Amino acid sequence: MAALIGKQAIVIGAGLGGLAAAGAISDYFERVIVFERDPLPSIAQTRPGTPQSPHTHALLGGGKLALESLFPGFTMALTKAGAVSYRAGLDLLAELPGFDPFPQRDVGWDAYSMSRPLIEYVVRQQLERRRNIEFRDRCRVEEIVMTDGTGGSVDAVHWRTAAVLVKSWPRTSSLTAPVVAL
Repeated sequence: MAALIGKQAIVIGAGLGGLAAAGAISDYFERVIVFERDPLPSIAQTRPGTPQSPHTHALLGGGKLALESLFPGFTMALTKAGAVSYRAGLDLLAELPGFDPFPQRDVGWDAYSMSRPLIEYVVRQQLERRRNIEFRDRCRVEEIVMTDGTGGSVDAVHWRTAAVLVKSWPRTSSLTAPVVAL
């Protein structure tokens, strides 16, 4: 276990960037809260605020390695959930109008094809296994209040739920929270 650098951290957004950020910092904080304005589905399903969600997505070698390092077993879980593995350089034919097809060659690694909801769902499942990560969906962050305005400790986070209830994470809680805003 890494040395803790704080009690609590927040991540704004449960898209792939926010999920990866939560995974990257979870060993360094007692608690990580991920705020997401959309409802988080219990299956691989599109969310209203997610652009290009219905399009097919590809996970290339670098992304696969990065996610596997943050979430050991990620690649196997992604395949088990339905992602399709293909050999980069061999299994797809790339063509441009006016050009012959690009030559096919084995570039030495596998890539994966899936929907964006599937990859987010698999990463979210990986994070839900970590006891110190909490998801708050249907919560839109309205304001981040900081002591000095330079990016130091957060005094309060104000958010709004679907029921238009405004809540606050007060300064009196004595928790510091670096902000990861994505």
